[in-house]
Amino acid sequence: MRKNAVIFDMDGVVSDTQKFHAEVESLILRQHGIEMSPEAITKRYSGVADDVMFMEIFEEHAVNSHPPIDEIVVDKWNKMATVAKGRITAIPHVVDLIRILKKEGFRLAIASASTTIFIQEVLDELDLNEFFDTTVSAQEVKHGKPAPDIFLLAAERLGVEPEACIVIEDGRSGMIGAKAAGIPCIGLVEDTSEEYPATVVVRSLDQITPDLIHSL
Repeated sequence: MRKNAVIFDMDGVVSDTQKFHAEVESLILRQHGIEMSPEAITKRYSGVADDVMFMEIFEEHAVNSHPPIDEIVVDKWNKMATVAKGRITAIPHVVDLIRILKKEGFRLAIASASTTIFIQEVLDELDLNEFFDTTVSAQEVKHGKPAPDIFLLAAERLGVEPEACIVIEDGRSGMIGAKAAGIPCIGLVEDTSEEYPATVVVRSLDQITPDLIHSL
């Protein structure tokens, strides 16, 4: 089926904000006696829903005396509001790619583990609102990445079949979720020699063209 829609992950694909997630999450984990570097968090949990990530890490480290997970998630986003303010930048080449795809007639969506409020903050800061037909936050689905829910909802809101979409992701969880949704995935990764659960991998967004998308 010819592709006519592109679903973007946000943190690490549209905006250089994954680092803020990891910084804040590392700080919160340290407060509970768990040492995990931002780099390790990004590699393992980029795109994973906050509650799933914190619960899994606490269970692995046998940390039982923690506040309710929903309170920890609220704490994270309160900290994120401070850490990211005024520091949001675009991933190289993403603005050009978005403009090209829109000009070519693609419908565009954001599907992100971030909150709806933060997605809007990023799009406002980068002046990209006019290009996206819809956004979906993990807050709006029952199961976050690596489940397919967020991508299926994005396709539904775009008014297209999943098979007519492609996903651009930098996180393994998102790549797995796209595959589970039956959607080809372009993985944006630093090391293309590693194995990734994506249909194809690129090191830079300027390697993505309409022809590449239609070939998937």
